[in-house]
Amino acid sequence: MALNDDYLPCKSYAGHEADPKNAGFTVFQDKKTEKYYFAFVDSVGNVLLRSEGYIDVKSRKNGIASVIKNKEIAGRLSVEKDKKKFFVVLKAGNNKEIARSCDFSSELEAKYAVEIIVSKESAVEATSIATTSNILNSLEGYLNVGEYLDKARIWDSYGITGFVKFQGEDNKYYFGVYNPDASLYLRSTGFATEDDRDNAFDLMESTILLEENYKIENLGGKYYAVLFEESEILAISPDFSSFIEAFVTTPGGRPKETIGTMY
Repeated sequence: MALNDDYLPCKSYAGHEADPKNAGFTVFQDKKTEKYYFAFVDSVGNVLLRSEGYIDVKSRKNGIASVIKNKEIAGRLSVEKDKKKFFVVLKAGNNKEIARSCDFSSELEAKYAVEIIVSKESAVEATSIATTSNILNSLEGYLNVGEYLDKARIWDSYGITGFVKFQGEDNKYYFGVYNPDASLYLRSTGFATEDDRDNAFDLMESTILLEENYKIENLGGKYYAVLFEESEILAISPDFSSFIEAFVTTPGGRPKETIGTMY
């Protein structure tokens, strides 16, 4: 049986061997505590749920079985706030905590973690959507995020927009899309001519609110929201540290009341 408040720091759960008998789980023994732990992870090893310390392998095995059983039962997963951080907590029928996530900076991110964990697909399959058949293979051609900011915005018949177009110091032509707080939402690669840039901009503008035109992709351990049309990348987001952080910026992950009001 796990001990109360016996979690290791999140980084201690990363990079361990897969449990050969339970897909989506990793297992290890901590050298310092000499206790046995598991983690429920996505397809690239990001920790979705982590265990407390168990005194032996058999107890840990029972803990994994309890996660598999209880994560599918309505009401067993909840989002709890501790100080300024949010956690996903999994409890058994007797209200005993079985596992919890790493911390999230917002309740929305934690709620989307719940959706991934309880998905009828395994968490590995759910997150692998972002990592299979990647179309973002390099950041070559994109400027650093800061170089897209503080540009003059485009005006249209409704007034000022969240779009910018500019020529970089490399003499190539770019566009960007801002969030309401003037941070960067999407950025383009560099184009040789204004016409090429403007054609790509028009296509981006026609697809930017379409949920099905986004993928979340992992490149070098960072996550990017990628707006695409067929196999052509139209724009990418800044980098995020997790799948969920990137996903909640897209039309499919954004709170419904904000869709259609950002641009």
